Amino acid sequence: MIIFKNSFENMTKEDARLLGEYFRGFDYRGAGYTLLANYIWRNTHCLCWEIIGDYLCIAGADCMITDKPNAIISMPMTRTGSYDPASLREAVMEARRRFEQRKIPFSIELVPGHMVQYLEEAFPGQMDFVRDRDSDEYVYLKDKLISLSGRALHKKKNHMNYFLKNYEYEVKPISRDMTEQILDFVVRIREVRDYDADELESLRMEEEAIREMLQLVEEPKVYSAAVFADGSLQAFAIGELLSGDTAVEHFEKANDDYRGLYQVICSEFCKMLPEEIVYVNREEDMGLANLRQAKEALKPDHMEERYSGRFIV
Repeated sequence: MIIFKNSFENMTKEDARLLGEYFRGFDYRGAGYTLLANYIWRNTHCLCWEIIGDYLCIAGADCMITDKPNAIISMPMTRTGSYDPASLREAVMEARRRFEQRKIPFSIELVPGHMVQYLEEAFPGQMDFVRDRDSDEYVYLKDKLISLSGRALHKKKNHMNYFLKNYEYEVKPISRDMTEQILDFVVRIREVRDYDADELESLRMEEEAIREMLQLVEEPKVYSAAVFADGSLQAFAIGELLSGDTAVEHFEKANDDYRGLYQVICSEFCKMLPEEIVYVNREEDMGLANLRQAKEALKPDHMEERYSGRFIV
């Protein structure tokens, strides 16, 4: 569903330069608020964009749904570092008009908690905001993920120590010439479990995003680590710079047959990050019980809350 006139699929270098000014224009503190994240998911989430007044508006849809119109927008983005209530109101109302023309319910999703205030100022008493717990993002201290120190992480540290004591391994940053090796590994670990149709489609969408990410893995602000054991790839992680002191880990995969390997790949990815990085955003749990348990067990330093905004009338 095309809401705005520009597609990330046809993004030019000039488009990338312009969009970069908006993505860098504010500390959004969200894994989805980077140019790279929007680019790698551009096809699977049907992403489109347009500059409306002073703001960059991005719309996306669930490309798996084809029987009815569906779309959302995320928080409009500024290039100036500030939000003006009147101009933000104009941009949102124009976006809303586009939705109404297509008979699509309008909502603003994945609004960072610290940014709800700007929409409330633009629409006093006119919008209702509900926390979307499934989309809250987990943020950890980098040094804690490296060392797994402290009583609360004792079990995780034991798992990591088991791997370190029982396996010889090598860690490398990922390069573009490892693309097919990484993708073959992703398919291999997917095939060892049974998934329903929706889960398989979601995993295939993720594989497409990983393929796109691998084409940019050698860019300066992209970080990665791959663990080789028993002569072959057994785990990898890829992320990027999110803000001055925070990195985001977009993808992490490991072979479950190796006890402690998930702890090791997380630690090794963090070791690859620049010294000035203090925090690592490891994204949301999507409401999946096992994923939530695993992320909570690593004891995040804090959560970046996400909200859904809808007009009351």
